[in-house]
Amino acid sequence: MAEKEQFAILSKILKRFQAAGILDDLILIGSWCLYFYRLQPGSFEDLPAVRTLDVDFLIPRPQRSKKEVNVPAILEEFGFTPTYHGMSGLVVYDHPELRLEFLIPEIGKGTSRPVSVRNLHVNAQAIRYLNFLSDYTMVVDYQGVEVRIPEPAAFALHKLIVSSRRTKKEKKQKDLESAVGLLELLFENPQGKERVLSILKKLPPKWRKTILAVSEEHFSELNDLYTSS
Repeated sequence: MAEKEQFAILSKILKRFQAAGILDDLILIGSWCLYFYRLQPGSFEDLPAVRTLDVDFLIPRPQRSKKEVNVPAILEEFGFTPTYHGMSGLVVYDHPELRLEFLIPEIGKGTSRPVSVRNLHVNAQAIRYLNFLSDYTMVVDYQGVEVRIPEPAAFALHKLIVSSRRTKKEKKQKDLESAVGLLELLFENPQGKERVLSILKKLPPKWRKTILAVSEEHFSELNDLYTSS
């Protein structure tokens, strides 16, 4: 199915989540952010088409709201079925054209078990590095639906750092393509470059070191900017 047809399904979910009063409590992350970036005025129109079935929603810590909504029942309205993923007990939601999953920032030593989000009746996979995405967000309006997504600069830096942890070559390559594509566009103007640098400098030293190690090979302009700042 083409990107636009897939997005039509996602759009219906977003509208339904907004009607239920929970969309503002979630952050859409992952490759579908590229679609929303392309909708914004500016230089992002050249970003590549989305090539994924995965729709990822980040539940920030602490949660923005404790409103109780039966999310699995909403997803069932659109033909999504719950599926156990792996042996951990994580539940993802499958549609013939999309797979929807909830994620949450990993804290402390982390856990291999999913985190129960009781008010939404879902569980979420805890993953490292997600918390800085929730620190840098923007809200985009799409046909009256207000969708919270990471800022492009934060998204790009996040893709660099997660690429260093990928074991599958294909996923690693997709992360790097997304990161470099966004950084190239951001570096076309001083404001974009400054925003990338500002976020990079606020990250923990270990995270910053990992990002710069990756960018040294794939986008050395970032290292030059950081060194000269």
